[in-house]
Amino acid sequence: MKKRLERLLILVLVVTTVCPITSMARVRERKIQLENDQAIEESILLPESVKRSVGVEQSTNRSKALANALCTITNTEKGIIGVYAETAMFIPVDWAALTIYLEKWNEDTNKWSTVEIFEKEFTPADTDDGELTRVIMSIDVGTQPAGYYYRVRCIHELEYDNGWYEAKSTKTDGIMLTDIK
Repeated sequence: MKKRLERLLILVLVVTTVCPITSMARVRERKIQLENDQAIEESILLPESVKRSVGVEQSTNRSKALANALCTITNTEKGIIGVYAETAMFIPVDWAALTIYLEKWNEDTNKWSTVEIFEKEFTPADTDDGELTRVIMSIDVGTQPAGYYYRVRCIHELEYDNGWYEAKSTKTDGIMLTDIK
């Protein structure tokens, strides 16, 4: 009886170490709107009390170089929108670019419209050590009127190994821009 129990325990240990156990995570839901037979992913309009929204895209198994993509939008409560975008790479790359779209919610059409675009390209020559493994762009925007919802969409692009290209897109939810309180 004792030997059977030992064998069973050893078998259970072997099976649990050899067979991986998968865990399921629930993905945050977003509303999908159909327009002209196309699916459009909407951002959520957050309550006025929320001052910051973050859009993150983690790497997938297919990505060789692009590790992480992130964008944020912040209401500074001074009529200024803080915009931030970052891309991290697994390996040094030959070229990277960030394109940030600042978008304003139009209540009449129930659509986001681009109000400003910020673009920047990066090369290894832009870094101190000559290796391009992370790019960042941070901007304070004070040109937009308060009292409206804004969001940030960002395209994170990179090129490596003489022509291989990867890109990801991130997007925040909408926050209300307020003026000085």
